[in-house]
Amino acid sequence: MDPVTPEMIDYYTRLLKDLDDSAAVNDHMNVSDGMLWMVVRGREAPLTVIEVVSRLGADPGQAVPRHPLCLPDPGYVALEQTDQGVIIVAPGGCSPATPEAWAQLTNNAEAWGFWWLVNNANELFYAADGVLVTALNILYPQPSECTGHNPQELDAYLGALRALADQKRTDDETGERPSNHYRDWETALATMEAMSGVRLDVGRFTQEQQSVHAPVLDC
Repeated sequence: MDPVTPEMIDYYTRLLKDLDDSAAVNDHMNVSDGMLWMVVRGREAPLTVIEVVSRLGADPGQAVPRHPLCLPDPGYVALEQTDQGVIIVAPGGCSPATPEAWAQLTNNAEAWGFWWLVNNANELFYAADGVLVTALNILYPQPSECTGHNPQELDAYLGALRALADQKRTDDETGERPSNHYRDWETALATMEAMSGVRLDVGRFTQEQQSVHAPVLDC
């Protein structure tokens, strides 16, 4: 059974619309134009926001409460402590830029993440114990396009993304066009939930979280 269900994809379709509606009211960038969502979870003990801030190369003493939709510049992220790990969100796309950054962030820990930009640049990834295990462009989720230490690690979660890619390829061949847009980002967000076990909701963007500039992220 595919862990990514149509109901999950519908949920993230509604979520992006709700977030864009909130951004429009407050004169912020549409979240559907670009977003980062990451979950960092300790292997043996829970990680705190302070620990993850330090792993991101930032000074915990410089953390400031902000709404994630109001972050000042690219490179700023908002972090929330939960029972399921530290959740990182930001409007805009970024991820650790170097192997050293991955090693620092995921030392004795795991990290799942997805980001995209308005120009269709994107990455879905899983890292653990100091290495980037799997990374892929969700618009090209075929096995041959996946990279990382173990490119097939996420295969069990990629059925919906691969089915969507197959549908787009078939539509191109037959000249069919959907009545609405292809739900690439929504399907990837549902995949992220299946991988991490965490559901993103409006509150993570509309409630104040601790925010910092994260030097190890390439934004």
